[in-house]
Amino acid sequence: MKAYLSAIFLSLFLSVPFSYADYKQAVADYSQGRYEKAIQELKPDLERNPDWEFGHRLLGLCYLGLNNNALAANSLKRAVELKSPAFSAYYGLGQAYFNMKKYNECIDALNKGEALAAKERDPERERAKLNRLRGTAYYRMNRYQDAVSSLTNAMRSSQSDWTDYSMLGISYHNLGRTTEAVETLEKALSMMPGQKDIADILSKIYLKRGIDELAARRYQPALQALMKARDYDPGNGYIYYNMAEAYLFEKKYADAEKALNKTAELMPRNLDVYTRMGLVYEKQKKWDLALGAYRKANEISPSKAIKEAIERVTENRKLQ
Repeated sequence: MKAYLSAIFLSLFLSVPFSYADYKQAVADYSQGRYEKAIQELKPDLERNPDWEFGHRLLGLCYLGLNNNALAANSLKRAVELKSPAFSAYYGLGQAYFNMKKYNECIDALNKGEALAAKERDPERERAKLNRLRGTAYYRMNRYQDAVSSLTNAMRSSQSDWTDYSMLGISYHNLGRTTEAVETLEKALSMMPGQKDIADILSKIYLKRGIDELAARRYQPALQALMKARDYDPGNGYIYYNMAEAYLFEKKYADAEKALNKTAELMPRNLDVYTRMGLVYEKQKKWDLALGAYRKANEISPSKAIKEAIERVTENRKLQ
């Protein structure tokens, strides 16, 4: 907030009526963060002339500096009603509304002031700032297509941090633009490692990709995607289970066994894990281990098919 308030200092002198004696002192106090003192200096002149646009603008920005968003919005709204020529009035109003979670009002204020950004000393910077705030408001409203448009515009013209990439990537994900989502979210995670929410989304994307490849009987691409999913969410047993499926179909039974053992650690009461484990042990003629797996499955949920498997393994064990 302080960076924003100091950045708009240079635009404060637009259309200032020089008949107000205390405005220069108010601007000086504002620029040094003495917002309450500036407010007290502005109020008498505003009482005498309620149509003083600059006074309402500066008053609103002072309230914004004090995090009093409701009063900031009231003053800046009045400045806008008085046809403020300053971008700071519209952006400040948008920021106040955003802070109050009034996202529609935030977007409306920013849209009204957008053309004025071109008149600022650094128009690219101001447009980027506007697009970032507007994109974030769209994102908070789940308007992902609009969020993508504003955020990409912001990121083209200014340096971005991991939160920009995170919001953009999640927006892509919600729009079904998976390739762009992965690229953008991985960029966000590289900038700020350890963000679990981002890692979870990436894991889900790769898990779905792996399952789709399994269904298409493309087992190597399935394993590649599932390993990426595992890297992002190593505590998800379902990922290891699907890895075991891919290994099983590729007849890599030892790898399937390792994956299922890990699945059993994470999902100890899952019936399918033990029936699959029994089958993998059977394929390797590890009869005792197969029998143990099927018996565990039978404890969880007895069925005719499991009992038949137990009988089959018992008979094969005798013939060994």
